[in-house]
Amino acid sequence: MMQTRLSRVPTLAVLTCAMLGLWSAKSFASVAIGGTTLEVTNASSQPVPVMVTLGIGHFGVTNIDQLHWHIIPQPKGSATQGIFMLPAHKSVIFDSGSKSFSGNIAFGPTFTARGQGNKDSKACYPDATNLAEFTLNQQGETVDISRVNGANAKIAIDFKGGSPWNDGVDEHKNILHIADEQPISTWTSPVGVYGWQATDCVDVKLPVPNGPPSNLAPAPVNAPNGPQLQATRQCNIQRAGNARTGGIVHVVFNGWDTGAAPMCDERRAVADAKPD
Repeated sequence: MMQTRLSRVPTLAVLTCAMLGLWSAKSFASVAIGGTTLEVTNASSQPVPVMVTLGIGHFGVTNIDQLHWHIIPQPKGSATQGIFMLPAHKSVIFDSGSKSFSGNIAFGPTFTARGQGNKDSKACYPDATNLAEFTLNQQGETVDISRVNGANAKIAIDFKGGSPWNDGVDEHKNILHIADEQPISTWTSPVGVYGWQATDCVDVKLPVPNGPPSNLAPAPVNAPNGPQLQATRQCNIQRAGNARTGGIVHVVFNGWDTGAAPMCDERRAVADAKPD
């Protein structure tokens, strides 16, 4: 029988059994044999609004209601995107069994204008938002962090159990952790991260979502002088096409980037979006 509950958890990914819901993390149990589990943790000292987007396509999970995270659709009636509030030091877990799913996780109170900078003193996203992206439970699973639009949150992803994850270029063959915890103005080429405007990881393929030369939307307020490119194609963390699924992909919110915290009223969008 499926269960849903919320409980205090440590930062490290924990799985207690192969069921759908929110789980206590007081003990490590064996990682479920079968599908890969997605976990999201708020490791900060304050509640955080979580934006969830599911991909459209031939996936087994196509509706945010299937996650059982009490997600409020944004906009109203949407089946594929919404927001919920995650209390401090709490986690949610989704185990789809073997059903495939794809999407992204970001942090902030509204989807509106999250892909562009904003100079307003009450802006939600002065430096746009970064995303934790994933495609799980199908051949060639992939995970990455994208700051192609910008960055507002300190995001880490831990990999626990299951087949090894690699960077696709054989420089890192057993990746356990990636992170984007730098403000948008800083770039150190971290493995598993797409830099600002780096639409092709090591190169820029136009159009870029914001800033010059495409100028489709305002650039982040603290945008760097140019695109943040990787030297090698180490942006996508992946499993071999013949590798078994399983284990945990654990997305962790570690606070807001310096100067990038939302200044808009978070309660407006997520006041009723708290899991039971």
